[in-house]
This record gives sequence, C-alpha cells and structure tokens, in this order.
Amino acid sequence: MAAELVVVARRILTLDRGRPSASALAVAGGRIVALGSRGDVRRWRDRRTEVLEFPDATVIPGLVDAHAHLDREGLKLLYPSLARCRSIADIQHVIRRLAAARKPGEWIVTMPVGAPPFYLDVPGCLAERRWPTRVDLDAAAPDHPAYIRGIWGYWNKPPVYSIANSAALRIAGITRDTVPPKGVEILKDPAGEPTGVFVESNLIQVIEFTLMQAAPRFTRDDRLRALARSQAIYAARGVTAIYEGHGVAPEVIDVYREAHERGALHVRATLAVSPTWEGAEEAETAMPVVAAWAGGRGLGDDRLRVAGICLHYGGDAEVARILHAAQPYTAWAGFVESANAADAYRRQAEVAARHGLRVNTLVTRFLDDVLAAWESVAQRTPIDRLRWVAVHLNVARADHLARLRRLGAVATTNPISYLWRSAAAEVEKNGGDADTLIPHRSLLRHRVPFGIATDNKPANPWVAFRAVVERRDMATGVVVGARERLTRMQALHAFTAGGAYITSAERDRGTLAPGRAADFAVLDDDPLTTPSGNLDDLTSRLTVVGGRVIHRAGRGTG
Repeated sequence: MAAELVVVARRILTLDRGRPSASALAVAGGRIVALGSRGDVRRWRDRRTEVLEFPDATVIPGLVDAHAHLDREGLKLLYPSLARCRSIADIQHVIRRLAAARKPGEWIVTMPVGAPPFYLDVPGCLAERRWPTRVDLDAAAPDHPAYIRGIWGYWNKPPVYSIANSAALRIAGITRDTVPPKGVEILKDPAGEPTGVFVESNLIQVIEFTLMQAAPRFTRDDRLRALARSQAIYAARGVTAIYEGHGVAPEVIDVYREAHERGALHVRATLAVSPTWEGAEEAETAMPVVAAWAGGRGLGDDRLRVAGICLHYGGDAEVARILHAAQPYTAWAGFVESANAADAYRRQAEVAARHGLRVNTLVTRFLDDVLAAWESVAQRTPIDRLRWVAVHLNVARADHLARLRRLGAVATTNPISYLWRSAAAEVEKNGGDADTLIPHRSLLRHRVPFGIATDNKPANPWVAFRAVVERRDMATGVVVGARERLTRMQALHAFTAGGAYITSAERDRGTLAPGRAADFAVLDDDPLTTPSGNLDDLTSRLTVVGGRVIHRAGRGTG
C-alpha cells in the first residue's frame, strides 16, 4: 500500500521515547505508517503520493487546546470591530458607515470599545477618556437602533460597559423608570434620563437576557459560520483537537453535530455537557437520562465526542436563574451558568458518579471544597477511572495535588489569564505565594495529568506556551514563581500528549509513531529553540488531522 502523504522536514519532534526525533513520515489510511529518515519512508511512495518538503520547518504532534471555547472565536468576527477607534469621532465614523449600508430601522451592532483580547484600557484608549453615550450614537445613526456590545466578562473583569442609542432604548422599552436587574446600572444624565450607557458588575452578563433582549442575537447560522472560522484560526496555530470542560449548551452541541454531519468539523472536538437542570432535585431525574448518552466515554466518534458534564460549584443564584430562564439561548457563553451550594453540588456529584458520568468543575476559587466533595463521593463510588477534571486549576498547594492524584483526577490550566495577563495581581491575592499559582512543575512531580488551554483569550496556544515556560507577568515583566516554570519540552508534552490524555485519546494521539493517528502540525520554526519573543508568532504551514490536511498556509481548512 502506498502512502497518501509523505512529509519531509528539518526536524520532527515525535515526543515518542522510542524515537524522539525524525526527518520524514508517511501517512496512509489516516495513520502514520512510517517514521524516520527520508530513506525510511521511500518505499511508501509512488506516483500518487503527495510529497511535501519543508527544509526549514519543524513537525510536532497536533496541539490539544484543553479549554478552547472553539465556537466563540468566530463569533467575534461576525460583528464590526471598534478596536482601532481612538476617539468617539472614530466610533461615530464606524457607526455612520454601517448606517449608510442599512435600511432605516435596521439594527447596528458592534463589538466592544477597546482592543481584544482583554480590552484593558477603556475608555482611556479614547481621546475623550469617556464612554460614548446615546447622544453620540444618535448623531451617527439617527434612523437606526445602534448597540455597542459589552465585553464577555471573562475577557477582562467587570464592570462591563455597553451602550445603546435612543432608537435602541426605545425599542427595548427602557425609560427613566426602568428598574434594572441585579448587578446592572443604567447611567442617567442630570435630568434623570438614561444616557444609553449600562454598567454591569456580574461576571456573566445578563443585560442581553433582560434589558436588551431586543438586540439581535447570535443565530444558529451565525454559530455554524463562526465554528468554521474558529477552526481555521485554531488550525493555523497547529491545533488539531479541543476539549470543552466548561460545558457546551444544547444549542451549541447541535451546531457541532450539524457541522460534523456536513463534513465540516475538521478539528477533533470532545465536549462536556452543560446541564440545563436547576438544583439537585431536578438533577436526580435528569442526570440518568444524560448519562445514557454522555456517561463513560460518551457517544460519538474520533471527530466529535460528547462525554461527561460540567458541574458548577458556588455561583450567583440570581444570575443563574436569569440565564436558565433564557434557555436555549446562551449568548457569548455557549454554556449554561448554574449555582450550587455545597450540599447541592455534592448530591449531584454523587448521582454523576453512580451513573458513570465524568464531572468537570471550575475550581478557581473553590478547590478545597470541591476536593472534599469528590473525596466524599469516592468513599462510596469509585471515580478514578472517570478522570474527573479540575478545570481552571489556579492556586494549588502540594496537599491539593496529592489529593487530586489519589482521586485519579486530571487538571486543565489557563496560563494566559492567570500568568501572562495578571500573575502579579494573582500572587498578591494569594498572599504572596507565587509557587502555588498554576504550579505546573508540581503537577508533574505529583504525577497529576494535565492539559494546557487558551480559554480563547486569545486563541493562540503559543501565547499560553510562552506563559508556561516564562511565567512572566505581561504588565510588569516580572517572573512569578520561577520554580514552577516548565521546560519547553515539558510544555510541548502538556499541550500534546497531556491534552490527548485529557480527551482519553492517549493510546492513539499526542505522540507521533507508526500506527498512531496522523495528527500533526508543520511549524514555521522550532518551538524548542526559537527566541522567546518570537513564540507568540509561531504558525503552522500545514495542519493534518487523521491524515487529512485541514490547514495549508495561505488557505483555510479543506
């Protein structure tokens, strides 16, 4: 049998102990059939074989983004950006241009004021150093409802500002007498009239589920188009698989399903279910039904698999109530927010364990409590084979890691937010103990499997890679917790083999060897040797999933 594809490169980092490096590989039937030198793969070639040579490139196993929010990246591109605006006049210019292309009465909706991914300096980035108001937007679009979306709260931190013009306020029915929901303030002028500026302190925004329900929403078609664009962006960085431990709501699972049926799901996706039930009582009825198709390894194939649930600990009960009431719509989130007190969480975890459901829980603020609940469950029902996931592992001591190991749990970390964006602030919040902030080296020492994630902030795994190996705060340039830095090889292993373990695919993916799935990326430079300042710029010339090229430099997914 001849190979369909042969790749020859300067260096192939296999991450396989038996053959750690090579210079050529051959692919047939979606799998690697030969790996070694150019001579080792020669016999697999015939006239039908596509032979690609990259004399100055490095091949790595495909990256696994262990907390990707893949569906969200493309959504950011559906609405006009204000990132380059440096004044209210600039914003008005954008709004005016959009109005000219629309019929009177049609909505104008934009992305937030400021620059992604974190929108750090707003409104200071504007010459006026203030937010635009309805009066400013009215001047640019008097005949159109106009709405500037606020950021998704996790992109930075509340408060979150959004702005509506007079027409939008009128359609939404917002007046001087409107009573806002919890955590939302309607700013008013000296006469007591709404200025059009909303300020929200909720971490997860409710304004588009309440006051601004009239604003256009993401449609199913929007999400399908966004998923296609997202995949192209992730694949261009070498990502071949993603894990969504934060949970995926039914409306988004349905989009993944349709994309897969169309043959348009190119990146491998493993999704945990975001529960739509409220509280322990509903869970005890609903969870056995979910477990029938999401229990154990779940349902699906090696391209799309739905397995396990995301079970929230803590949370804001009123925000959760509002978001549950809005189902099936989830806005930016893509998941369903829940709020569970300690007893309700433990009861649901026990039901999940009895029905063989993998549990994913965000442990950023509640690691002690979550571990105590898991240990209580494990006394009655073994959970070690289910690989429960400590999502967003943030601050963890040695005793925490030992407990995770005993439970057979795994972890995912978000180094972009907690190391790159705000390491110094996180350490200060943690009482000055830098070595417990995302302690990657300690995870290795305690043999707790872990994967690394972008959390879509931004959708660039090499920013996360750099954060892991440098542990340098973006704002201050200070190295935080140097003893917990990973070597580049360790970081690459976490992003590949570690991610494969998180998705229960370690026997098939994560390293390159004959017989394993042909998931790999051809990078424009070597991540083990490229200068640190250039890591963020690493891109893939060729990304392959199951032997199929899903990205080729200069072209999107195929």
